[in-house]
Amino acid sequence: MESLFSEQDWKRHMSVNIDSGLWQCFKTGRSGNFISLYAHIENLPYFQAQRNLIIRNFEFLGEEVPELDRPEQQLELDTSQLQPITLSSAYSEDKNILAAWSFLFGRKLFNEKYEEEAPFYLCMEGKFHNRIIIPFTKDGIVYYFQGRTLLDARPKYLNPSVDIAPKPSDILYPYDEDAELLVICEGVFDARSLQLQGINATCTMGSYISLRQAEILSTFRGKRILGFDNDSAGRRGIEKFDNLRKEMRMENFDICSPPSQFKDWNEAHIANKNLLEWINENRITYDFEYKIKYQLYSD
Repeated sequence: MESLFSEQDWKRHMSVNIDSGLWQCFKTGRSGNFISLYAHIENLPYFQAQRNLIIRNFEFLGEEVPELDRPEQQLELDTSQLQPITLSSAYSEDKNILAAWSFLFGRKLFNEKYEEEAPFYLCMEGKFHNRIIIPFTKDGIVYYFQGRTLLDARPKYLNPSVDIAPKPSDILYPYDEDAELLVICEGVFDARSLQLQGINATCTMGSYISLRQAEILSTFRGKRILGFDNDSAGRRGIEKFDNLRKEMRMENFDICSPPSQFKDWNEAHIANKNLLEWINENRITYDFEYKIKYQLYSD
């Protein structure tokens, strides 16, 4: 058939297996299962397309449709009880605010081109006392947050309770869904560092991509670049995502770890490393050939 991903494909570079639902566009290299194809045609997230197809199938069979709605949890973040931390917070006389500002400024996490209204907050009391609140904001709505301690407390990062917010494995740090590429890294400060250098990025809040996060990523139409840390946990995370994307019939992805002299993207950002140039020069497709070469060099 004519490709859905290329204009004027009179040579018909696309095939769909009507038994298995698997498809491939030989002109663009894209492939997937029937759910991903339906999601593309209807411009839906993967999980929503899957839900719609299940419902339509039960209706076609004349059977009762089961309860399929995913419970929607709304995060109630009362920012009025938090202290915004901005570039101008450097002039505060409050030592706690100055401590938060110094931490963030030292890590170059402020946008120095223009002052954002509230890129971060400081919690002054309660469960998140003395923690920097990192908001996940989309269309002006805070849909999640993480609290990073300013002290030597454990855990270093604290998530909101699942009673008031989604599970961290169900969401991703906000990113541009229409960009040409997306770098997927581990931590929020890594994603923030990449974004400040003009790179579309998100994070999984750990070295593993959950099934739910993979479903979200499957709807991104640009190139996915896995930017996990260059350590054993990062390697295991890459392998797990590779298995997930095969199960979901997602296109192959590239990998690009932070420069080896730095422990993560934020540290490289602090050192003024040109991260866009690094990614463009060092990204590589994670395929069979790469795995063989990596294993040979490792041995």
